[in-house]
Amino acid sequence: MQAVSRFSKVLIVLLISLGLAYYWLLVNAGPGGIAARQIDLPALRAEADSLSGKRPTGITFAVLATRSIPSASLAAGTGLRQVTEGIVAWQIATPKGGIVVDTGLSPADAEAMGYSDYDPAAMRKVDSWMGAAEQILFTHSHIDHVGRFLDHPEFDAISPKALVTSGMLGGINALWRENGSHIAKTRNLAPIEAVAPGVVVIQTPGHTPASQMVYVRLASGREYLLTGDTASLAANFENGTPRSRLVAD
Repeated sequence: MQAVSRFSKVLIVLLISLGLAYYWLLVNAGPGGIAARQIDLPALRAEADSLSGKRPTGITFAVLATRSIPSASLAAGTGLRQVTEGIVAWQIATPKGGIVVDTGLSPADAEAMGYSDYDPAAMRKVDSWMGAAEQILFTHSHIDHVGRFLDHPEFDAISPKALVTSGMLGGINALWRENGSHIAKTRNLAPIEAVAPGVVVIQTPGHTPASQMVYVRLASGREYLLTGDTASLAANFENGTPRSRLVAD
């Protein structure tokens, strides 16, 4: 009976520990009382119109890889229901060859991160986008957003097109990729700053210290906000639910 009692106590302690870990890592959304960051649309629209020239005509995307992960890892407290997470690169159509936002990653990095479904055709498409682009932007410097840029077969030719802030370069250098050391210059931006007609970069530190969003206002008047990993699921922006501690920086 004494052995059974000890076993029961150990089991109870183990279950409590697992429950606390689950709550801390996947349920609790962090300290309360922190005001949500407001997006000032009138200011973004004014900034989008501050540069002369033709605004973009459209946006397209390519999904380089997918995997299934628990919903709670992307939005704290949303449960263990499996959702499909994709590595997405974006192309903003402009008269001068387009603007690429996030470039995805290469097959080896995708495998290391648990992405079992990789699309080589999408990778080649993104490579061609970068080759033709007038600018390359990033929402942040994690490998699944900058990796294919760093591994591009013609990196020295495309790297001058990349708009990299000093904070983002620090994140890139932390990846220990040789091509990262070839980035010759950085450009720090205002809290909101137009980088092309109809395209505005917004400084949104949080997911990483140098995270950004990209606001796009097309010639048609339609508006897009490319949020990167700051908001991956509807719960992130509809309810203001952040990522869980398990995957947050």
